[in-house]
Amino acid sequence: MTKLIAALAIAFAACTSSSEDAASPECQAAESHSDLAWIQTNVFDTSCVLGGCHMGTAANAGHLDLEDGMAYNELVGQPSQVQQGWYRVKAGDPSMSYLMVALDAISGPMPPDGPMPLDSPSLCSEKLDAITRWITAGATD
Repeated sequence: MTKLIAALAIAFAACTSSSEDAASPECQAAESHSDLAWIQTNVFDTSCVLGGCHMGTAANAGHLDLEDGMAYNELVGQPSQVQQGWYRVKAGDPSMSYLMVALDAISGPMPPDGPMPLDSPSLCSEKLDAITRWITAGATD
């Protein structure tokens, strides 16, 4: 009986996970990436632009447009429109990059609507690590 309860608890936890499945091909591929092109295609396009949240002139949350070709100029070295004293992305310093706070990857003042991506599972740790590596390496285009 104890083994059955433990197995059910594990199965329930797996079914109610609030983050992406680390076994997904994109999460596995993230382990070998730290470049904006990959992050654009596998994070911004699929989790941020999809649904129009961060797309075009109607972009929500601080008017942040993360469409392909826009993300670098919109993020790197730009002050946060949501939280004073932070940069959207501070090249070389993920600890001062509000993107990492918004993705719930580091501590800080959470966006008013909650962690990103809204109404979706949080990014897997492998994708968050890829973004961290990109920022740490200088957040190049």
